[in-house]
Amino acid sequence: MLPYLRLVALGGTDAFLLESIFRNTIWGHLELPVSRANEELICQVVQDACKSALSGYLTTIEEDEKLKEEGNLHPRLKIAVGVRAGEKKVLQQIDGIFRERERELDQLEYYQERRLKDLGLCGEQGEIIFWESK
Repeated sequence: MLPYLRLVALGGTDAFLLESIFRNTIWGHLELPVSRANEELICQVVQDACKSALSGYLTTIEEDEKLKEEGNLHPRLKIAVGVRAGEKKVLQQIDGIFRERERELDQLEYYQERRLKDLGLCGEQGEIIFWESK
């Protein structure tokens, strides 16, 4: 899912990667983080989608659990309430994963740094190596 989200979120200076679509190599590029802005947008979009989905429910997880514990529900309704609570838990977990990922954005290696390293123009600490002519 992340490569697809990276593709959808491409923009600005990252848009040059779209050229690789015509060579069918875009998916290889998108397996890894493209840029901080791209990853940040993905995190925000996923978190917003989770919050939006959660806001569509009329009950909280706690209310669903309480309904199930009371024991006076029809068996099918009890299953439905359990599924609903499960959906909410999954949405909260996904939201948490992307909140954590957002906090780790400064630690990721992005396309530009990987490419400069491949070309021998970037040191291990991320510093750009300048070649001086003699």
